[in-house]
Amino acid sequence: MTQSLELRKLTMSSALVAIAFAIELLIKFVLPMFNMPFGGNFIGLSMLPMVIVGFLYGFKYGIIAGFVYGVFEVMLAPSGYIIGWSFLLDYLIGFTAYGLTGLFVGKLKSVKYVVFGVLLAGFVRYLSVSFAGVIFWSETANFDAFVYSFVYYNLGYNVSTTVITLAILILIRKRIVMLNEDFLGKHLSSEQ
Repeated sequence: MTQSLELRKLTMSSALVAIAFAIELLIKFVLPMFNMPFGGNFIGLSMLPMVIVGFLYGFKYGIIAGFVYGVFEVMLAPSGYIIGWSFLLDYLIGFTAYGLTGLFVGKLKSVKYVVFGVLLAGFVRYLSVSFAGVIFWSETANFDAFVYSFVYYNLGYNVSTTVITLAILILIRKRIVMLNEDFLGKHLSSEQ
């Protein structure tokens, strides 16, 4: 792989992380009615650019981009709710899960692989943040932390985020591939 191709992939991955963070800021502060009280929101459009990284550039880029995004997300987290397990499961593993779409690198033109990739990333994120909630609430709450975290709190916004991301990505996937080929250069994209 040429240095030029590597640099272009790194540049685009960084740009997509920045776009995801900007989307998250916009939703958090302009549309606060869609935010959950302890983090997360029903219009999680930041998932879209994050899963695109994996589909375009593979597992390595997807996982690193998701990890970096998770570190940035800590800055937006409600104060007092980030403990060791929450930091690991909610932020690092939860957002890094978006990079699992890298298992389907180069398959963005196929609806079947887009569906598999987005559902896998969304499901692993859902599991991770739900287990974080179980750990957090089981130490302090007098209710069933498992049911609360897996059903009442995390299910709704994770499903809506995944479905919205999937619907938009199915609509724009071919254009994303074309833009990426233009960005990488036709001769460089064949070296992927």
